[in-house]
Amino acid sequence: MIDKTPTYSKLAISFLAVLIILSGCGMMPSKDSQVPQQASKNRVKPGLIDMGPRLPPARLHPLKIFGGGESKPVSRPGSRINDPDYAEYLEWKRWQEFKAYQQWEAEKESQAGS
Repeated sequence: MIDKTPTYSKLAISFLAVLIILSGCGMMPSKDSQVPQQASKNRVKPGLIDMGPRLPPARLHPLKIFGGGESKPVSRPGSRINDPDYAEYLEWKRWQEFKAYQQWEAEKESQAGS
């Protein structure tokens, strides 16, 4: 009788043979490696995308999802510093906070020393 069930050693050898053959194909040079690579000479401006050598650059459009795309002017605290009255108020406020800090620190030291 002939043993028709393959043994594990035959399966392992077959598996290794297939791996060796497939890995050898990856080492063969392709036609792409023989073509000289050219650096992109023309840069695409921001807001445009390169569509290839035969098509002109395409303009990108922002998505207007959830109200995006258009920004509304927002009043920021830094934008009011050009106002001299507000700048004077900020300086006065900082001075008050600094004096309060100095008073708190003096009380803290007097409690620690007692």
